[in-house]
Amino acid sequence: MTENNEVTENGTAPERKPSEQALQVVDRAVGAVPVVAERVRNAVDQLSKPETRDQELQTVQTQVNNLRNADARPAQVETFKQRLNADLERAEVKGADIRHQVTERVVDEARKARERVEPVYRERVEPTYKKRVEPTYRKRVEPVYRERVEPTVRRVRERI
Repeated sequence: MTENNEVTENGTAPERKPSEQALQVVDRAVGAVPVVAERVRNAVDQLSKPETRDQELQTVQTQVNNLRNADARPAQVETFKQRLNADLERAEVKGADIRHQVTERVVDEARKARERVEPVYRERVEPTYKKRVEPTYRKRVEPVYRERVEPTVRRVRERI
């Protein structure tokens, strides 16, 4: 989670590096799925149990009435904003955890793949390279380099 989650009066966040902003967006997007799933699971649980169903429905009815009432609407909207911000922060934290786990897995898989490929490379590619490419390089590229590039580099250095 970022250290500075404050929002200015015009609704913009304080300046951050683009890389930090990108990570925050990714973390929130990735973390939103488990957070929303948890919210839905909790709501279904509340509505499934007879002992909590009435209370949950009463809460929803109160919220709807508050939104219809012009005097209570600003307070209800503020409550929804606070809940949304709290859920966004939870999503960001959860998303960062998931991103770190995925990164560790990818790095681990890359390491394993490298351990499988490197011996084959050393066994097959390096000998072929030394046998075919190096002689051709010495025969064709090095003379051109010595004739054209090195003198040009010497002239540039002399001018400097």
